[in-house]
Amino acid sequence: MDGRRSHSPGRKAGSHSPARGSRSPARTVATPDRFIPSRMDRDAISVSHAKIVADLTEKTEENVSPNTKASREQMAANLAAAQGVKLDSKIILHYEDKPAPKQGTCSAQLLYQSSSSAKVKKTHVERHIPTTAERVLDAPELMDDFYLNLIDWSANNHLAIALGGVLYLWNASSGDIQQLFEMEHESSFISAVSWIPDGKYLAVGTSDNEVQLWDVAVSKCLRRLRTHGNRVGTLAWNKHILTSGDRCGEIQHHDVRAPNHMMASFKGHSQEVCGLKWSPSGNMLASGGNDNTLLLWPGYNNGGVGFGSGPIHTITEHTAAVKALAWCPFQSHCLASGGGTSDRHIRLWNAQNGRQVASVDTKSQVCGLLWNETYGELISGHGYPKNQLTVWRYPQLEQVAELSGHTERILYMSASPDNTTVVSGSADETIRLWKCWEVDEAALKKKMASAQRASGTSKSKAKPAMQTRGLR
Repeated sequence: MDGRRSHSPGRKAGSHSPARGSRSPARTVATPDRFIPSRMDRDAISVSHAKIVADLTEKTEENVSPNTKASREQMAANLAAAQGVKLDSKIILHYEDKPAPKQGTCSAQLLYQSSSSAKVKKTHVERHIPTTAERVLDAPELMDDFYLNLIDWSANNHLAIALGGVLYLWNASSGDIQQLFEMEHESSFISAVSWIPDGKYLAVGTSDNEVQLWDVAVSKCLRRLRTHGNRVGTLAWNKHILTSGDRCGEIQHHDVRAPNHMMASFKGHSQEVCGLKWSPSGNMLASGGNDNTLLLWPGYNNGGVGFGSGPIHTITEHTAAVKALAWCPFQSHCLASGGGTSDRHIRLWNAQNGRQVASVDTKSQVCGLLWNETYGELISGHGYPKNQLTVWRYPQLEQVAELSGHTERILYMSASPDNTTVVSGSADETIRLWKCWEVDEAALKKKMASAQRASGTSKSKAKPAMQTRGLR
């Protein structure tokens, strides 16, 4: 189990708006020196001489023309004069093993790498990741509860932030802040937020055991789903299917288009569900619980088979609560998970067979995980003792950078739509934005072109069910 400190916050009207902080100073990128060894001043051994005529048989020697003999002698004399070495007139080239490089110099092995590995090396050497936050926002009453999920960044560049019983939307493009709603009862609070993939609707879990669906464009609550028996701490979307997990260990699937929204309900965890993530393809769901287990569930079969009767794999290697979950965007069956205070490990899994393929001891509580496809990296948010974010290189799980600034554990994380910035929310009641990656212009143009083609194709087709039926 993972310890937590939770409370039901009190609030004052109009006191929750996060304020923007200051930017960090401009960074200076250090250019590494390149060492090119000089080989002209080495001794006679490294000049590479070889005997080619000393052991020739008389027959071979007789067959050599006088002109060839004269040319060899002249070449030997020229080499001796150029290197300042006294040579036998018959010694021209002599190959020897190269002497070991002196300490502090580059070896030939480092200088002459294959072109592909050299490119990777260059990227890692020249890349600079700012170790301080680009922006800091105040977040009074951001709850210090390991099991909740209170921050999410939409595809439309809106950041949803739950502060106690009040939900705010921060427009990252303009900097505008909007209060979407406030809980009716003083003792109630928001326990989870999650945007639908297209960014139009926001799902909100509450301590009152319900899930609310909001149309943020008109600031209107469209539906209230009251099927849970306890607070809803985690939410995950798979197209029009909303999956929710509660404190009792129950997982529910809802079709938000249908009047009878409940599709299936399972209780695979014996304690609170604190992590839910659908795979990018939507064919598998990962759930993590306070019972230290990680479960892999089958996706919904549109042919009518449904979700199945239970998990495909039950993974028990973690020794603390499993909240941090992230599916790899470029390897469909790779799942990353992180354990709480008693575990502290990041583990990578092959979701097809449920086997662990890699792990690293981070030395601190793992509260969140995010992938970056462009750089093939993973970033983790941590609690005690450092309260830091750490960037890891995949698949080696080698540390690339450590980002510090929070003074309490980092409980909530999300990534910007362009996948360059990470937002972190901490128990120190601040929200920080970190510029971890640069935009891949080529990938962005390709994505935009693909979206335009899809948009042009969709004009000639009927509207999808989500648009025609709407959220009710």
